[in-house]
Amino acid sequence: MIRKNTLQLLIMFTAFTFGQTSIESSGLFTTGSNANYPYVIAGCFLNDGNSGEEQTLQINITSLPVGATYRVFKTTASGQDYVSNPQPLDSGINNINVSAISVARTVKFQFSSGAIEFDLLIVNGEVLYDSSNGGGNGDGDCVGSSNLFFSGANASFPFVYAPCSSGDANYDCSAEQTVTINITSLPEGGAQYRKGKTVANGNWAFFPSGGGGYDLNLGVNILTIGAATFDRSVRFQFSSADICYDLFSLNGTVLLGINDFNNMIVKIHPNPVTNMLTISGLNNIDSVKVYSVLGRLEKEVFKTHQIDISDLASGVYMVKVNNGSDMISKKIIKQ
Repeated sequence: MIRKNTLQLLIMFTAFTFGQTSIESSGLFTTGSNANYPYVIAGCFLNDGNSGEEQTLQINITSLPVGATYRVFKTTASGQDYVSNPQPLDSGINNINVSAISVARTVKFQFSSGAIEFDLLIVNGEVLYDSSNGGGNGDGDCVGSSNLFFSGANASFPFVYAPCSSGDANYDCSAEQTVTINITSLPEGGAQYRKGKTVANGNWAFFPSGGGGYDLNLGVNILTIGAATFDRSVRFQFSSADICYDLFSLNGTVLLGINDFNNMIVKIHPNPVTNMLTISGLNNIDSVKVYSVLGRLEKEVFKTHQIDISDLASGVYMVKVNNGSDMISKKIIKQ
């Protein structure tokens, strides 16, 4: 059994290293009608095409209010509503499974407290939140962690992407500039962007005028600044660090978030994993390392796209893949 002080250190280290969010502030949970279990996330709905498959939720809890519990709501094969008894939650990984049945149904996971903090949330194998990637779904990047953006002077739109600047002999900044961004996660309350460009006399003009911004939406957003007849500078400015995306392109050319290695085609899967972990999307791999949440190296292999972690204990690990010049890190759950 882990001694109490060791367990506390593990929890503190996890929260410090990977960051966290809470059920209430994550934007992933809806508000239900039950006062005792007001925070709800659905696994499936009766009319969504499901066939009664098993429903799973994994959550790595970094801060747990005293007495916080969860319960499961589901419809049965006869069409009746069923609510399970309250179940305790633990600090660390919680695996919640709802067994399969033979007919379509609704399954919801209900939580008693919005103050439950976590750094990883996976529903039916889909990563909904992974703080090691700045939040979001784990397969992309976020404005606040990407080298594509720099800090600007405007407090309302502090994150700036600059496709071009006047005087660049290698780029035609007078042409139309189009950014395509596929947004996978937005902060609670939404986020906006605005457009900036220098005009013929060299002064800056921002749109929309009046200091506001344009709303961003989940999914594909196309941001365009029309062509000009003179050289100029162009900027796209964003309101939040927590805008996360899995595709960012300029004028049809896909740009990568943190570096050319950490991009949307690199996958470390499956997650959660039981035995063999596979890295897809890379031709050359120098090394794959698996670290515990305390930073201890648990496994290392070289020149291979797979690593067997079947002998590791269940829990959260950090996988680091190196191609000789760059590194990508992903958090995984070992079942």
